Amino acid sequence: ENFVKPGMTGIGADSHTVNAGGMGAIYFGAGGYDVALAMATGEYRLPMPQVVKVNLTGSLKPGVMAMDVILKMLSIVGVKGGKGKIFEYAGPGVASLSLTERATVTNMGAEMGASTSIFPSDERTQQYLESRNRGGDYKPMAADEGAEYVDTIEIDLDELEPLIAIYPSPGDVEKASQRAGDTIHQVCV
Repeated sequence: ENFVKPGMTGIGADSHTVNAGGMGAIYFGAGGYDVALAMATGEYRLPMPQVVKVNLTGSLKPGVMAMDVILKMLSIVGVKGGKGKIFEYAGPGVASLSLTERATVTNMGAEMGASTSIFPSDERTQQYLESRNRGGDYKPMAADEGAEYVDTIEIDLDELEPLIAIYPSPGDVEKASQRAGDTIHQVCV
């Protein structure tokens, strides 16, 4: 949040590296050895991932959070459905999500096996950077008009409701309302 700028690319050995996608940067998680090798040589290679467009419409209702967006994605693609893919979030619903909500979504893309995830850099990005005295780092970034995708997923944020993942897999997604009244013995956060 204090380093990344829209349009940057990078790798990191920390699983949270992909948070950068919330600001319109494309970052990949990598193993420590790969990161060290990239630092030594200035090169990093990976097979070109397929790009999936996630078209967001509407906005989140009170009580529905960014985690519900990624749980919805997990219910659609599963825990291995993102392997070799970049999820590019787009559409009018993007503007309703704060940068921290976007970072939550991109961070949790790893639960789908995604190579990485990315949001456009827009007015919300600019506001975020300005609030941190980094307004000069802002650059608008979005997909080219007519960009091609291997697939498109439609999510209406207005229709989302609180979701939960049921042990043992984050891909076992249910509506929280389906578990109302259940006795809870353990919660993993």
